[in-house]
Amino acid sequence: MNANAKCYAAMSFLACLLLTTAPVNAAQRQSASKAEAQRMTQDMSAQARYKNARREANAAYKEAVADCRKMRGAEHTTCMKDAKANLQNDLAEAKKTLSSGE
Repeated sequence: MNANAKCYAAMSFLACLLLTTAPVNAAQRQSASKAEAQRMTQDMSAQARYKNARREANAAYKEAVADCRKMRGAEHTTCMKDAKANLQNDLAEAKKTLSSGE
């Protein structure tokens, strides 16, 4: 068997291997994402939803502040005020959700 034939045989084998394992890997990823989605949509208690909303609000604020730090002058000041206002609104919404029991 010459070098070209060996190379072709090896490439054919790898192609077959990839074609047969790709659907399995895709199915595994899909089932993993479905399981994750089910965990995320499970009925959480009002307190757990509130804590999660607070965590998300604080994370969004942290990202906004990081973006604001790249700015200078009045633009920075306005950005920081907007970030703080968004945080306060998000926390108020979280608290409203907690008190309403949704």
